Amino acid sequence: MKLLEDRIKRDGEVLDGDVLKINSFLNHQVDPKLMMQVGEEFKRLFADEKIDKILTCEASGIAPGIMTAYQLGVPMVFARKKPITWLAPFSTSLSAVRTNVVPRV
Repeated sequence: MKLLEDRIKRDGEVLDGDVLKINSFLNHQVDPKLMMQVGEEFKRLFADEKIDKILTCEASGIAPGIMTAYQLGVPMVFARKKPITWLAPFSTSLSAVRTNVVPRV
């Protein structure tokens, strides 16, 4: 993830409240080459794991999530910030979620 770290240092901006603004390559504008490289790195880091889906957060997580899913050949789903009220009759809750911590490189 050195490439991402370098890009954040070069193009990121820290706003009041320790908010990191990365609109130039992830939020308002997406750098597809960088996101593909992020996906390739996640594939490398989790090569020995049995991954069947990528779960990411809505908004900022979609670009790296879809590239990671593409690299791993699995579907991607995203968690919404707010519930969709019309889907309430079809909603469910999770009893367990397996999460992995990304190893430091």
